Amino acid sequence: MNLLSTEFLILLAIAFVLFYLIGLLNKLFKKVIIPQWSILLIASLVFYGFVNPIYLIYLGVSSLFSYAFALMVQHKLFKKISSANCSNDEFVYSPVKVDDHLSRRVYENILTTMVILINVGILAVLKYYNFFAGSVNSIFHVSAPTFNFIIPLGISFYTFSLIAYNVDCCKRVTIAEKNPLKFLLFVSYFPKILQGPISSYDKLKEDGLFAEHGFKDNDYLKSFFRISVGLIKKIAIANVLNLYVNAAYANLENYYGVGLLLVSLLYTIQLYCDFSGFLDITIGISGLFGIKLEENFSIPYISASIQEFWRRWHITLGTWLKKYIYIPLGGNRVPIWRWVINILIVWLVSGIWHGANWTFIVWGLFHGILLVINGLPKQIQKRKGITPPERKRNPILFVLSVIGTFILVNFSWVLFRSDNITQAGRFFVHMIKVWVPNQYSLFSDTSISSANWLLIISSISIVTLIGIRAIIHYQTSLLSKIKYQKTVSYISTFAITVIFFSISIFVFLYLNSIGGGESSFIYFDF
Repeated sequence: MNLLSTEFLILLAIAFVLFYLIGLLNKLFKKVIIPQWSILLIASLVFYGFVNPIYLIYLGVSSLFSYAFALMVQHKLFKKISSANCSNDEFVYSPVKVDDHLSRRVYENILTTMVILINVGILAVLKYYNFFAGSVNSIFHVSAPTFNFIIPLGISFYTFSLIAYNVDCCKRVTIAEKNPLKFLLFVSYFPKILQGPISSYDKLKEDGLFAEHGFKDNDYLKSFFRISVGLIKKIAIANVLNLYVNAAYANLENYYGVGLLLVSLLYTIQLYCDFSGFLDITIGISGLFGIKLEENFSIPYISASIQEFWRRWHITLGTWLKKYIYIPLGGNRVPIWRWVINILIVWLVSGIWHGANWTFIVWGLFHGILLVINGLPKQIQKRKGITPPERKRNPILFVLSVIGTFILVNFSWVLFRSDNITQAGRFFVHMIKVWVPNQYSLFSDTSISSANWLLIISSISIVTLIGIRAIIHYQTSLLSKIKYQKTVSYISTFAITVIFFSISIFVFLYLNSIGGGESSFIYFDF
């Protein structure tokens, strides 16, 4: 089931109505008869199992192991206290009955390691076994068997969430959830299971996943506005650009020079709009239920360094890699050579996580090397006890840094998009050959030329989104000069939302009419 499908809209409407009807019922009886989160759980399981019910089996097995092992790790470690003593937490740490603290920690670490190996093992076999078997067969000319595994959607995302949960429970940062249905909702929550954000259990709980919500408590215009922004990004920009990117990759043999440079730029925009558009829709849908999800992007293409880019792009994945891999490896509190290895390991994991293909591995190591180069001077200065003097930012150098970072990121996305290393290499070689005449014209391609005029809509949408972002950033100072600030803000937000929905529907229908209405999200494959 896709977020842009009719089935999903029906499911969302039913879940929304039942969610608040049950909230009203609980309010009338002045107690929780049926928890609202139970509706979200049912909707999540229906959503995830709609494409293939076998997905639910995989999800259930991984969730069961993580749930059970977390409880075993924290067995008798926490005691329940009355709400009068503690208004926030139901359980507090109690070392009573723990005979030997040291042996207890060993026991907890062993159990946590076991459950991590189980979940990583499931991910590795389903997603990576055939890739590595195929690579071994190709390199050593053997015939290792391959299998036609059913790979659950979003397995990389929910596996990372489960690993984080078990590690946090082992560190006693998170109190293990005793209600198996609540835990299953944490894992399967339908707006985020396929593409994140990768939120911790405590963060989702804090954001209201299990709380009771009243119908009047939410800002629905804000939520629908966020959904409309996501739709514009996905349908009017990403889906339109997808036509041209796919056509160019299908004709690489006859395409050269500046044209391919333009294609790489189109894919850079497509990928961002596709992924961030999904997050906008996800955050907007969660807002309809009173749940606030984490942001995953912060204008990444204005970054002045690779380090800054990864603080702005896929924020929750970067946070996860730092917290659960980089810091446990020693972070930057190690010798220089170890720090370099730590960085490369983290980005090797990031590359492998993104997909079972050598293109992703090379892409991850490429970013790891860039981060090493970018951070090495600072690490050397730190170890020598040198504190670099603060300097005023030079506007020209800043602009050049932003452009340089964007170029590096743009070229790295060629690896991300290519089917294999050979295709990526061919793309770069053909892009360099500016002197070779093109035998293929992207905008004259008869298979997509009927959509050329949609590029105008895409361009206008991009400029509009940039303008809206700037207005939101300077909203306080801008509105201070206008009378009836709230009214103006409300009317303009409502108007933009209606316009964005209308344009998205129109473009979606037109793309479908010409056979280019592909609506699946790029990160669904991960």
